Amino acid sequence: MRRRWNWSVLLVLVVGMLFAAAPARGQGEGKTLRQVLAAENLPLDAETLHNLDRTITSGAELDNAAEFVIAYMLYEPSEQLNPPLFVDQFDRRTRRWRSARLGDAQAKAQEIDGECSGSVLSITAAGRRLILDTHINPSAGCLLVLSPNLELEASVYGWLVGRFGEDELVYERSETHSAPVHSAEIALYDLRTKRDTAIFPRKPDQAIRSARIAQLKEFYKTRENWCQKWDDPCDPESFDSELSGDVKTNEAEHALAFVISYEQIQDYPNDEAKPSGPKEVVYVYRHVNDEKKMEWREMLWSDVKAKAGDASLGALVDRSILEKIFGVETK
Repeated sequence: MRRRWNWSVLLVLVVGMLFAAAPARGQGEGKTLRQVLAAENLPLDAETLHNLDRTITSGAELDNAAEFVIAYMLYEPSEQLNPPLFVDQFDRRTRRWRSARLGDAQAKAQEIDGECSGSVLSITAAGRRLILDTHINPSAGCLLVLSPNLELEASVYGWLVGRFGEDELVYERSETHSAPVHSAEIALYDLRTKRDTAIFPRKPDQAIRSARIAQLKEFYKTRENWCQKWDDPCDPESFDSELSGDVKTNEAEHALAFVISYEQIQDYPNDEAKPSGPKEVVYVYRHVNDEKKMEWREMLWSDVKAKAGDASLGALVDRSILEKIFGVETK
């Protein structure tokens, strides 16, 4: 799915080595760190919190029984969003603050040539780690994973859609926002081994994707001029797809379930529009942590009902339903 916005996004575009931003008004805009923390009734430690009297922007907060965390950048009159990214963490048990700064040379992702940081959309606690979901553009972002010592442990080019425990991140890969085709990709990143595994799409294509490829192949066959006019690669195996709704997980089975829409995203005049694909295609996986054992099924909801009755998307990752979909495993 395209990136979701929250109140924390105040400056939103990242370009090149600098984070050039257009202001978007929101809660917290124009406040100092001191004002934000005082509103939360948190103690103010001037020796640790060096930005107390600086105006902050483009941040997000995590507030739970164990800790309060705020990640932000410093507001610049030029309205450019410049590194470093600051993280302040308050441990409610020890009543102590810790702070870190992620500089412009630290937050990199292998998939892109440039900085992997920007406006912070959300902060998630994964055990003792922190996961910062940052925004580059409506089709791209980065996950910054911080160790218990607030050091940058990993950066992943995409956004979080699920987890298996503390160590395995299910994420949707970022896309090129200006591309003529937007194809959803979902992957699993193991923080222990640093291994990145593609989950969706996978070869060989099953029936619904195969039919979509055949449909577009027929459409492109006599439309060479159309391809040039719309600067479209006209590759029948590359087509619009979008994650629709949440990803459901079952850690014990390393199972996933989600829905993909193959409806056409790009707009064209009615007489030149690409044919659209099915709106809701259900994907169910198990053993995604082991490529040798990984299995997946592609189904319409009518197929799901035939196999599993009126099960909800979340129920599809239950072991009993997985066995109806894939069969019972031999021990």
